[in-house]
Amino acid sequence: MRNIILATILSIFTFAQGKAQDNTQGHFLVEFDKFSPPIQDLIRSFEGQPAEQFLANDVSGTEHYLGDYTGKKVILWFWSINNSKALKQINTMTLLQEKMQKDVKIISFASELKSAVKEYMRKNPMEIVVIPNGEVFGQMAYGAEMGNPRMFIIDKSGIIKAAIPEQAFEDNDNLFISLESILNGM
Repeated sequence: MRNIILATILSIFTFAQGKAQDNTQGHFLVEFDKFSPPIQDLIRSFEGQPAEQFLANDVSGTEHYLGDYTGKKVILWFWSINNSKALKQINTMTLLQEKMQKDVKIISFASELKSAVKEYMRKNPMEIVVIPNGEVFGQMAYGAEMGNPRMFIIDKSGIIKAAIPEQAFEDNDNLFISLESILNGM
């Protein structure tokens, strides 16, 4: 029994180190050591799990049900119009949606109320879905503890393949390449 426990601990440690050092895909999560242990645990708790279903209205009133996007890769992006890191990502997300629109759906959740999001979008047009009051969804099902902005990349069958915490967005210059790599690798 003791050997089984030791072997299990060793295999978990080896898996975590292998994942942390695998830089062949250029993913955000290659340097696990830059995330605190609680964040690492949160990432692991999401990856490989079915995505939590939701039904929400975007700023124009259109309903979005996650289950309707089965068969597409989905990015859930939680952000705030008051967060400079997130604002730098808007062009990247729009470009990614345009380039991969047949295969990828980006649904973003802005933290602010509908009126504030609509005003922001009036001044800064966006070509991606924006759902206001996004923190409600983030706190309920999608790792608010991972910070803001954060992303979840869901495969065509509805399984979370990548959970990307706030700390991963320090290097915004490589965001498009990293996301495209993750999506193409699924």
